[in-house]
Amino acid sequence: MRGVFTAKQVFAMSLLLAFQVSFAAANDSVVRFDAPAMIAVRPVAPERSHEAGASSEKIIELLVPVTSEIGMKDRGNISSFRFDIVWNQQSYPLVSYSPKTQTVSDIEGLIDVEKNEDQAKGIGGTLNGRFPEMVSGSIKADLSSRTGSTIKYHERPRQDVLVASGTINRGCGVFFRFHPSKQTTLEGGRDLVIAFRVPNTWSGGVIKLKCSVTGKRRIIGSWSDSFEESCMFVIPIYLEGDDQARAAARDFVDSETKLRINWDQLQNRVTDGSSYLHRLSRSEDLQSLPPQWAHRLIQSGKDEYLEKYRSDLPPDLADVADQFVLARKGMFKLGR
Repeated sequence: MRGVFTAKQVFAMSLLLAFQVSFAAANDSVVRFDAPAMIAVRPVAPERSHEAGASSEKIIELLVPVTSEIGMKDRGNISSFRFDIVWNQQSYPLVSYSPKTQTVSDIEGLIDVEKNEDQAKGIGGTLNGRFPEMVSGSIKADLSSRTGSTIKYHERPRQDVLVASGTINRGCGVFFRFHPSKQTTLEGGRDLVIAFRVPNTWSGGVIKLKCSVTGKRRIIGSWSDSFEESCMFVIPIYLEGDDQARAAARDFVDSETKLRINWDQLQNRVTDGSSYLHRLSRSEDLQSLPPQWAHRLIQSGKDEYLEKYRSDLPPDLADVADQFVLARKGMFKLGR
């Protein structure tokens, strides 16, 4: 009979709906982060730093602008942002970074505190009774002393962490963690400034920027669910004024973009079939590849990740991946 479903059918449809909702929630990012595709760095004049070192080295300063857009429903649920910046392959020591750790308080100035101390010591008792020798009797004793004092002093108000920053990767990377406050917001743009000591022949390289967000959502009543999300940007950097290094960085960006597009197109060809059997037959091309193969190749910095799966790649995707690996090698050579 049309319009009537069995219990099994209702249960199956509810499972399908729950799967679709959970899948949509997993792909609904809490925060959308953004960073430049490539960044120019500038050398720091020796007189501006006491860390200049030997003549075979120089100091480069890197400004990384990061923007964040929080989804409407989660603007009150975010507890912190964290940004980690490390080298993709070579590692060079960190010289300085900004912003430094900062604290904030809702109260300006000092707090006046007044405490009253009042102490009392004493013994006392009452004995009532009837004795053969006495018609009635009562004995009382009391001994006490009381002292009091007032203490007044100034106290700094409680400080909450607004920004926390420090080194990672044995001093060759840096992290920044930001917290919201009544005076500041996490959403929007911020500049992360880093300085590294590199060889004097250095003209370019690749860094990785990991953006993470943590928070907590209220589900039912007092029940809450903690969440954490992260994304990774792989960014070529080049010495300001060096046209050859800039061209290499542009080649890196173009080849990475082409690789991501081709990978997405391959996945779409698998899911755009007209029937389940059609999609299943096309998915054979991806069965031996990790779900995030292209992203891992870009983030790993290792050519072995391409060679490991080369025999499983479609020819057009393998050609695009070779172009990216070649462009990445070009950027790595600039750091020697």
